[in-house]
Amino acid sequence: MAIGRDGIVDEALRLLDEVGIDKLSTRKLAERLGVQQPALYWHFRNKSELLDAINSEMLLRFHSDRLPKPGQDWVAFTLANARSIRKTLLSVRDGARLTAGTRPSIAEFADVEKVLQLYVDSGFSAREAFEIAICVTRYVVGYVLEEQGERERQQIDQNAPKTDFGTELAPFPLLAKALETFHEAGTVNTEEVFESGLKCLIAGMQETLRTKQSG
Repeated sequence: MAIGRDGIVDEALRLLDEVGIDKLSTRKLAERLGVQQPALYWHFRNKSELLDAINSEMLLRFHSDRLPKPGQDWVAFTLANARSIRKTLLSVRDGARLTAGTRPSIAEFADVEKVLQLYVDSGFSAREAFEIAICVTRYVVGYVLEEQGERERQQIDQNAPKTDFGTELAPFPLLAKALETFHEAGTVNTEEVFESGLKCLIAGMQETLRTKQSG
């Protein structure tokens, strides 16, 4: 049975959600598709190329703010883009690990060019624009890696004895104060912490721009 590239990627994305990235293999995928494993290599030379394609499909489906909207300034876009990346990675099992190890396609370069143009038009150099794009993306990917890792840890530890954080943190008053919300809710407010870190990044970018413009 002949199968197209799109069908392979679609099934691979479903399989990823079911088994996770560590157990995703071309052998399992071929079995799911009802084909011999070599049939996949007509479309993908190796697993890395397959993962690249899965990542591109994930972004295409879920990343709704990948490009600036007409009239949108760079701060509004950066916030929307970062939030959209996070939502996208959280939409797929091991989404952060998937995107961290993959490469963009040539088709995606056109989108990157439009993003860089927004920053350059706002006063940043081409190099600064690229650094901003990389910094924001890697901040989000790293953040979601922690979120998804903690999610898996909670599943593993769900039957383990509860930790007495009050006792453990007693010798560390500053840390205890910082984690008061954790004690009340039983978990860190990841949404709030994400937004706080993102605003710190943007504040640094704004300061860079002010320094350039005043100099």
